[in-house]
Amino acid sequence: MNELSELARVRDEQLAGQASGAGARALLAAIVAEEPGTEAARSRAPRSRRARRLVVGLVATAALATVAVMGPTLLKKEDATSYANTAIDIELRGDDYVATIKDPFADHALYAEAFQAMGLDIGMDLIPASPTQVGKIVRVGFAVTTSADRLGGGLEPDGCTFGKEACSLTVTVSKGFKGRGVFYLGRPAKPGEKYQAYAEAGGKGEMLEGYDADGRTVGKITAEAHRRGLRVVFQIIEANPNGDGFGLSRDQSAKVGDHWYVWAAEPEQVGTVRLLVTEKHLKKNPVTGD
Repeated sequence: MNELSELARVRDEQLAGQASGAGARALLAAIVAEEPGTEAARSRAPRSRRARRLVVGLVATAALATVAVMGPTLLKKEDATSYANTAIDIELRGDDYVATIKDPFADHALYAEAFQAMGLDIGMDLIPASPTQVGKIVRVGFAVTTSADRLGGGLEPDGCTFGKEACSLTVTVSKGFKGRGVFYLGRPAKPGEKYQAYAEAGGKGEMLEGYDADGRTVGKITAEAHRRGLRVVFQIIEANPNGDGFGLSRDQSAKVGDHWYVWAAEPEQVGTVRLLVTEKHLKKNPVTGD
C-alpha cells in the first residue's frame, strides 16, 4: 500500500454537505479552505502539474485547534485488535490498523463507528473520483500528538486495479495513534454522479488520455472529445491581472465558439469532460502557470 503522499484536487463547493454531523462539517470547512466556495469570480493560484505531497506526522497547533470540533473524547480500547460491520473491516497487522472497505457507498457514520470501536478518533468519507483517483486519499486533515502518528491508504494489493477480483480500498492508521483525523478516499462514481476528485483528463487512465489540451482551440478539442464518444461542457475563466492563477467568469452563459482557447480539460463525470476556456489567447496558461 502507498503511504499517504499524493493528493488530488477537490473543490470545496463539491464537498459541501458531505460531512455527517455538525462537528465534521465544521472541521471540513476548515480543512478544505484551499479554495473559496463561490462559483463567481473565484481566484485560484496556478496548479502545478506535479502531484502535491503531504508530510504526515508533524504536530500543528492550528490543526489541533481545528479538529477539536470532532466530537467527544473516545474511550481507548487498547486491547481491541479487530472490528467489522457491513461497511468496513479493521484488523491490527503488526504496527498498523488496516481498514478494508467492504461497501464504498455506505453511510460514513459506519466507518467512524468502526474506528471508534478500535479506540481511534478517525472520520472518513468516500467521494466519487475519476478513474485514476479511485483508491487514493484525496483530502485529509489531522492533528497528531506524537511523531509516530501516521495515516495512509491506497489499494491492496499494491498496484491492483479497483473493481477487479481481490482488489480492495484500504486505509492504514498507526498502532497507538493518539491524534484525531478526517480524510476522504476516492471511490468509483455512480451513473450520473459528478466527480469530487479528479486528475487531468489527458493523464494516463483518464478520458482524454494522451491528449494535451493546453492552449488548443475549443474546436480541436471538442472534435477529439466527440471522436472518443465524450460530451463536452465549458467553464469560462478569467486570468488574474498578473497572469498567475484565474477566477471563474461571472457570466457563464456566453456562447463558447470553436475559436476560443482551452487551458485545462477536467473530468466532469463519466462520459463528460469539462473545458476551462477563454475567448482570447493568453501569453501563459493561467491554470498551470506555464
